[in-house]
Amino acid sequence: MIDPLLGLGALALALLTLPAAPAFDPGPSPACPPDMRLVSGTHHDEVQHVCVEPVRGGRATHCFAYWEGITAEEGPATEIVVCMDQFEAPNQRGARPLVMQSFEMATAWCAERGKRVCSEQEWELACEGPERRPLAYGWRVDKAICNSGKAWRPVDERKLGASGEVARREVERLWQGAPSGAHPGCVSAFGVFDMMGNVEEWVASRRGRRWPGALMGGFWAKPWTGCRGTNDAHEPGFAFYETGFRCCAEPRTTHGAAPDARDGASGSRR
Repeated sequence: MIDPLLGLGALALALLTLPAAPAFDPGPSPACPPDMRLVSGTHHDEVQHVCVEPVRGGRATHCFAYWEGITAEEGPATEIVVCMDQFEAPNQRGARPLVMQSFEMATAWCAERGKRVCSEQEWELACEGPERRPLAYGWRVDKAICNSGKAWRPVDERKLGASGEVARREVERLWQGAPSGAHPGCVSAFGVFDMMGNVEEWVASRRGRRWPGALMGGFWAKPWTGCRGTNDAHEPGFAFYETGFRCCAEPRTTHGAAPDARDGASGSRR
């Protein structure tokens, strides 16, 4: 017979070692196609969180944990209601996300499917969720939840910039991505997967940035990149071994008009 105390101790240890439960996916909305999720709420241009675990790495310091539940919202507010692809392009669970994609390529790919590149504000709201969390999955970096804890591999930019098989082999050597949805806990409160890590995603830049496109979410070697980690350093023709995207579209109603954000549905008011 098993000692009851020993049994309770073993159960407690097992519970402590279980992976974090995946965030809740609310499922599809009548306002969006089945492979998209409705993102609705108020977006503020700036948010502030209290960092409780700064980590120095090289010349930069990154935050690995934030004071849970504390968010300061500042700047202009925008009501957002939008349908967003649940997965990175090609938006198929289990598929390999597209890489070596430029903002121009992302724009064309989405347009061919009757969609558009998501805006920076839409992406941030979808990542933060109603709680305005600094990370899609919560308040503390956990490299096991998303595909974001891989070691960085040095890049041969000469090969990457070549054409044909040479470039393809270099992309394959550098590839450390995961199939879309392979990390079940890496999902935002709106049901959008892989916003942290995996591949870096092109978005349409907010007003005032130098280029029309920017990159969000980091990639498989940047665990600290959060919902506001915008990379706006690249021109729209830039493509790299870890640059991808996802698409957005305007919501629909049974009458064909976009629902009003005040009714809990979506659309962006700019």
